[in-house]
Amino acid sequence: MQTSQLVDHFFRTEYGKAVSHLTSKYGASNLGLAEDSVQEALIKAMQTWPYSQIPDNPTGWIFRVARNKMIDQLRRDQKTNYQEVPERAEEMNEELSLESINDDMVRMMFACCHPSLSQEYQIILTLKILGGLSIREISSSLLKKEETVAKAYTRAKKKFKKDEIKLILPPAHEIEKRLDMVLKIIYLLFNEGYKSAEGEELIRKELCEDAIRLNRVLLESEICNTPAANALIALMHFHTSRFNARTDENGNVITLEDQDRTKWDDELIQQGLIYLDNASEEGAVNEYLIQAAISATHCRAKTFEETDWENILALYDLQLQVNTSPIVELNRVVALEKVHGSLLGVKEIERLEASQFFDEYYLFYAIKSEMLMKLGNRDEARHALEKAISLTKNEKEKSYLSTKLINM
Repeated sequence: MQTSQLVDHFFRTEYGKAVSHLTSKYGASNLGLAEDSVQEALIKAMQTWPYSQIPDNPTGWIFRVARNKMIDQLRRDQKTNYQEVPERAEEMNEELSLESINDDMVRMMFACCHPSLSQEYQIILTLKILGGLSIREISSSLLKKEETVAKAYTRAKKKFKKDEIKLILPPAHEIEKRLDMVLKIIYLLFNEGYKSAEGEELIRKELCEDAIRLNRVLLESEICNTPAANALIALMHFHTSRFNARTDENGNVITLEDQDRTKWDDELIQQGLIYLDNASEEGAVNEYLIQAAISATHCRAKTFEETDWENILALYDLQLQVNTSPIVELNRVVALEKVHGSLLGVKEIERLEASQFFDEYYLFYAIKSEMLMKLGNRDEARHALEKAISLTKNEKEKSYLSTKLINM
């Protein structure tokens, strides 16, 4: 792996951990400084690692350099009394236990979901800090304009600092209030890893692993071990079980229909089913439970042709009762087309298109193109697919769709 790729990998995997750790140590008022210090440490790695031996513990090196840069800046700014600033860690390897990193990140999640912040600020702040997602990736995840997300992030950081939000776990009644948003953010982090909005890779496995790890930490707490938390981790297990079949040896897309199901991880599926049973015990219906049930239906099918699309359609109908969302409606159209045919599917697509919600969403036009082709509307299908390609920012998705266009 080239140094630039290695640093990019560490940015993807360690940025949120390092920022959470430093902010936890030096307070929410220094969030911006923590971000800058971690970014400078990564830049230094880019500048020095190609000309020297890569450290035995690259993560510890990044944490140490970031911490030293932050301490130096705190002293220069005289924000802290000299006695309160610890010594620079020149020789310290800064090895942190996974448990301490988990604790820092969980505290940061609950802090970012403070009720004084709007839900939009909570989501954007957490995705940027914990997930290390770019503004473009967050805007794609939320289907918002980049400029809107960038401005919201700046305002959220100012609000976070102004309110002097403490990076401690809130009392039990506050944890309960914030848990739904924390789960939503874990869900969004996983989704970005499951299908990356941009870049050269379709899947960012480390982001998915972080989301599952954070969910497991929540389940260790009795107050957070809820049906929704169990349903979410079940859903993530079902999706993760298919990772090895979703791409070929070159990282190119393999669709669900063409996947080699012998490559699906049965152990992860069985673990997912256990979590799904736990989530179903209390009879509470939530969005993650329905999505997990849909994914479990796919996992149980031995072949694509054996998929129980009628059950999936019924589950999407139920999901719309729980959450009336354009994205859920679009997902439902795929199942509707499988059960009732492409003509009805295209009618539903045209109805959704009239809302203009999906004007910048590539997947909408990819789905539309496929249904139009099944009806024999080749020119319209090509036009829809060309629009999907123009909107796609992930290179693997773009390559897959472009190949599809050539073969139409």
